[in-house]
Amino acid sequence: MAAQDSRNLRLGIFVIVGTTLLITALYIIGSKQNLFGSTFKISAQFNDVNGLMKGNNVRFAGINVGTVESVNIITDTSVNVIMIIENNAQQYIKKNALASVGTDGLMGNKLVNINSVNAESPIIEENDVLQSLKPIEMDQMVRTLDVTNENIKVISTNLRNITDKINSKNSLWNLLMDTIVAENIKTAVVNIKLMSNQGLYITGDLKGITDGIKKGKGTIGALVTDTIISSSIKQTVVKLQRISDSAAIITGDISHIVRKLNQGKGSAGILLNDTNLIYNLNKGVKSIDKGAITLNEDLEALKHTWPLKKYFKKQSKKKK
Repeated sequence: MAAQDSRNLRLGIFVIVGTTLLITALYIIGSKQNLFGSTFKISAQFNDVNGLMKGNNVRFAGINVGTVESVNIITDTSVNVIMIIENNAQQYIKKNALASVGTDGLMGNKLVNINSVNAESPIIEENDVLQSLKPIEMDQMVRTLDVTNENIKVISTNLRNITDKINSKNSLWNLLMDTIVAENIKTAVVNIKLMSNQGLYITGDLKGITDGIKKGKGTIGALVTDTIISSSIKQTVVKLQRISDSAAIITGDISHIVRKLNQGKGSAGILLNDTNLIYNLNKGVKSIDKGAITLNEDLEALKHTWPLKKYFKKQSKKKK
C-alpha cells in the first residue's frame, strides 16, 4: 500500500512538472510568434528575399518588433512579405519607412529591417504596404570580394617588386640615405635662398629705378617724361625721314647715271666703254714712261760733264 502511494506521488509530480514545462514552452513560442500579444499586420514587396522564411524576425532600429507571417510569390519579379508587428512599436513606425531584407550577423538567419526616413509622415496603420529596398545578394558580394582579392594580389605583387627595387644598391632610397647628397642638397637650397634674396634686392632696385623714371629723375626719366624732348625727337625723326627720302632720290639718280655709263652714253660712258681709246691711252702712257726713262739717263749723263760736274759736287757737299 505504501509502495503504491509512493508511485502515485512520483507520477503526479512528473505530470505536474511536464504540464508546467509544456505550458512554458507554448508561452515562449507563442510570445515569439506574437500569438498572445496585441499586434497588427503590414506588408512589403521585394524583388528577391534571399531566403527569408516564415517566422524570421522583423527589426526596427535594431530591436525585434515582430515576425514574418508569410512569404508569397506574386509575379516572377515580385514577392509579398506579410509581417506581424507589436502594437507598442506602432507609434514609432511611419508610413514612409523603408523595409529591407538583411542578415542576423554575417552568416545568420534572414530578417526584415524597417528603417525610418527623416521626413514628416503619419503613423503606420493596419495592412499598410511599406516601400522596399533591394536586398544585398551574398553571391554578388562574394564575386565582388573575389575581384577585389585579385586586385589586392596584383597590387601586393607590384608593391613587392617596388620594395625590391628600393632595397637594391642603385636605388633612389640609397640616394636619399646618402649623407653627402643630403648636405649637397642643403647647400643648394641655401644658395637658392640667397639667390632669391638677391633677386628681391634687385627687384627692389628696379622698382626704385622705375619709380625715379616715372618721376622724371635722371636722363632716362627726363627723356621719358619731358614733352619738349619728345617733340624734338619727333622733329628729328621727321628730318631724318626727309634726308632718307633725299638720299633715296640721289641713289636713284646715281643708279640711273651708272646705267647710262654702262650703256656707253655721254662722254664718260664713251671713255669707259671705248676700247680703242683705252688702248691708245695705254700706248701713250707707255711712251711717256719710256721718254721719262730716257730723260733720266740723259740728266744723269749731264751730271758727269765738265761744266756741270763741279756744281753737282758742291750741291752734294751742302746736303751732307
